[in-house]
Amino acid sequence: MTEDQKLEQRLFALASSRRLAILRYLKKNHSATVSAIARELKIRVPSASQHLNLLYEAGIVTFIKRGMFVSYRLLMKQEEPVKGVMRML
Repeated sequence: MTEDQKLEQRLFALASSRRLAILRYLKKNHSATVSAIARELKIRVPSASQHLNLLYEAGIVTFIKRGMFVSYRLLMKQEEPVKGVMRML
């Protein structure tokens, strides 16, 4: 995947109000489980999980699995266009 394709993937992941709300929540809380994110945004856990997976594949979030729980957090190393969006949250 070229650098332009990677950036396009990241910007596509950011082009959703629901995913931006997830990122805003993670920025505020530093990390959260899928169920906590779903509860906060009033969406179903599978929907939250799909959004988080897209953000993970784009390299914007990472996760730690502990038993049955998966906790997500923001990845701090981002390209400038992504950093610009994150600063607006």
